[in-house]
Amino acid sequence: MSSHRISLARVEDLPPGATKKFIFDANGRKTEAFLANFRGELVAFVNRCVHLPITLDLDDNDFFTGDGNLFVCKTHGSVYDPKAGKCVGGPGQGKSLERLPLVVDAGVIYLDWDE
Repeated sequence: MSSHRISLARVEDLPPGATKKFIFDANGRKTEAFLANFRGELVAFVNRCVHLPITLDLDDNDFFTGDGNLFVCKTHGSVYDPKAGKCVGGPGQGKSLERLPLVVDAGVIYLDWDE
């Protein structure tokens, strides 16, 4: 197993409430994910609803509810705690998004991925 660091964004380019989608290679498969700044905490998750295997954002890179408190799946309305990725309402309640490990080094946010 080898570890890879993939540069995702600079910290100053991702202010609170901002999100950024990215693609990474997970065991030979291209996997879509997203990076988010939730009130100063950086998190990343695979962009796949726990209810059905579809993206949360419907390709518009908008993952937060209108009030910015939760992530939302725009297809069926499942809502997720942005810190833990746990579904707290709607279909899939109790399941969690797949969280991805991040490292911040010299102002750059990296996906720290083990293959």
